Amino acid sequence: QDGIARITLNRPPLNVLDVEMLRRLNEALRECDATSIRVVVLSSALPRGFSAGVEVRDHRAGRLEAMLSEVRENARLLLTLKPLTIAAIHGSTLGGGAEIALLCDLVLAGDDTVFGFPEIKLGAFPPVAAAGLPEICGAPRAMRLLLGEAITADVAKEAGLVTQVVPAAQLTERVDRLATDLAARSGVALHALTSATRGQRAPALLQRLDAAIATYRATVGPSRDAEEGIRAFLEKRAPAWSHR
Repeated sequence: QDGIARITLNRPPLNVLDVEMLRRLNEALRECDATSIRVVVLSSALPRGFSAGVEVRDHRAGRLEAMLSEVRENARLLLTLKPLTIAAIHGSTLGGGAEIALLCDLVLAGDDTVFGFPEIKLGAFPPVAAAGLPEICGAPRAMRLLLGEAITADVAKEAGLVTQVVPAAQLTERVDRLATDLAARSGVALHALTSATRGQRAPALLQRLDAAIATYRATVGPSRDAEEGIRAFLEKRAPAWSHR
């Protein structure tokens, strides 16, 4: 409507991104890749957060390839779409959910946002964040995040991961106001701007992402530790690493 497309994540209770949800999200993004759309807003319908990340079970061998394929396609789409993208995040914004936000042009965060990448605690790592975080916030801070440190919205803004922090109760209103303001601008200029800025960033980032995914496939995917991390998470216990 009025040049704005809204994609809302709604998989209670925490918008865990399984393969099917990632596939549907990517289909929605493809539908938004049109000159008639100037702004895409990604948000959550759930009170507890934007997304708690990718489904842990989908890191297992039988689902891993499909999951990695959809994650890679999601990154490609967000880096090459014609419209400007805005992520409206709040509450739990973790793992794959935080990676989606990283790939958007603008990120508005409610002041209740908790931003982090807990994958290392499950014997894994987040490929998109590994490929993209260092250029955004610098290698030392990126490594702290990749090692599982969770941060508040204000700290994320200071690190360059968030555009603006707003009161959580006002997030929807503030995002709608921003989207309406931006969609009122020249579509030609907006599309040219996203092409120019992402055109410099996308090829290198996707190349680094492909390298990170290749590393994941070769090392983490078939490892005993990855399976143990998944099993421990599902059984709600501490993992017993074999380091193999």
